[in-house]
Amino acid sequence: MRAASTERGAMKRRPDKLRNGLSNGSRLHIRQVDGRTEAGRRFADLVHDLTAERGGTAAVSITQAQAIRRYAALAVECESMEADRAAGQAIDAEAFGQLADRMDRQARRMGEPKTANKTLSAREYASSRGPQR
Repeated sequence: MRAASTERGAMKRRPDKLRNGLSNGSRLHIRQVDGRTEAGRRFADLVHDLTAERGGTAAVSITQAQAIRRYAALAVECESMEADRAAGQAIDAEAFGQLADRMDRQARRMGEPKTANKTLSAREYASSRGPQR
């Protein structure tokens, strides 16, 4: 095999038809999964919302997209444990704590959400402009 030529510059992206369904965005999982379960729908919602908060799929790096997916999976697991606890069932507090810690790690990896255009109050606007003469 020949290494990528530096004369050609950066590698071209393969057409979507030749890419994996997970890579091109047509599937949410590497395998066919029935996403109609509560957990499946919640996972999809979280991936969508977390991606949108970070500017959408075009603005999110592959690393961020992976962190978003991991965060969503951990969140669904924690929420399931919380539902069990609310129903009066015992949960493994150690496992729950580890999941929460891992969520924090993934949150840092996926980066901060893009800040929405915040409407400033009159006082905030005036103080942001500095002293007036």
